[in-house]
Amino acid sequence: MSAAYRVRQFIGALRASVEPRELDILDEHLRPALKALFLAMDIQDQRHTLDVFRYLVNRGCRDRTLLQAALLHDVGKANAGLGTWYRVAIVLFRAFCPALLAKLSSAESRGWRRPFWVHKHHGEAGARLVAQAGGDYRLVEMVRLHQSPADDPLLQALCEADGAN
Repeated sequence: MSAAYRVRQFIGALRASVEPRELDILDEHLRPALKALFLAMDIQDQRHTLDVFRYLVNRGCRDRTLLQAALLHDVGKANAGLGTWYRVAIVLFRAFCPALLAKLSSAESRGWRRPFWVHKHHGEAGARLVAQAGGDYRLVEMVRLHQSPADDPLLQALCEADGAN
């Protein structure tokens, strides 16, 4: 990702908002327990997941589970204290000091290091939340694996959309 892209991403995160009418799609795509998970996410993550959803729809995606995964793939970050400055630090560490990021995110911890761990493991945490909310196996696995798409074309589409937004 270019520096210009990251600057635009940062400014977008600071200005993130969601219009109430944008949430209408939740009733169409998510059962109430899954919708509650979406609504528990920070506004930045809601904005991001709505953008991932729209990216897929605009490219012709009609797979119901993939669209649900687009809306829920970052739910594992909810209530984790993963604010804008942590997100900036993660991007910078990933680009310039990946060993430090790996060290900061290596062990589940409390305090100021916890958001780094949550960011690294949010797919697994999100999968547990989605399973507890009654998500089907395929949805749970898409949330769990959204950062490591392997050979699955749907996961690859989700990963592409996630990276583009």
